[in-house]
Amino acid sequence: EIGCGKGQFAREIAKRNPDKNFLAVEKSSNVIVDAAQMAIDEGIPNLRFARGEAEYLDCFIPEKSVECIYLNFSCPYPKNTYARHRLTYRAFLEIYRRILVDKGEIYQKTDNMHFFEFSLEEFSAANYGLKNISLDLHNSDFEGNIVTEYEKKFSDIGMPIYRLEAFVK
Repeated sequence: EIGCGKGQFAREIAKRNPDKNFLAVEKSSNVIVDAAQMAIDEGIPNLRFARGEAEYLDCFIPEKSVECIYLNFSCPYPKNTYARHRLTYRAFLEIYRRILVDKGEIYQKTDNMHFFEFSLEEFSAANYGLKNISLDLHNSDFEGNIVTEYEKKFSDIGMPIYRLEAFVK
């Protein structure tokens, strides 16, 4: 997971999938320390944490070694002048392509419609395939959703949650 915050999602998905290894990446030192400590306290052996920024992922993650990437409620950087900072901007998508295995996938969830639309355009322009697109995740038939802290906050006030799956062609 890129931008894991307090690590709630990463901890839960690691618990649900004890036969897989997970890496949670966060740029904020004070947040990731707490997230890692919670994982240690909960005894989750298949979860590791890395403090870093997404633009350097391919410096410490081997090429073609990641099955899937989770982008949960990334900062939408609402002003168009900040588009290059969005985690679904084409430069990031090229980094992800290098570390993803063939047919690797990216799962994105957000509450921000404009960011979601931007992401759809960027994935398409970067030649990723798209599937399982939901404009209202909580009112869809999608099963197995892990509700994040932000997701609960936004859905509790009636905001739709947007979700997509992108894959390397």
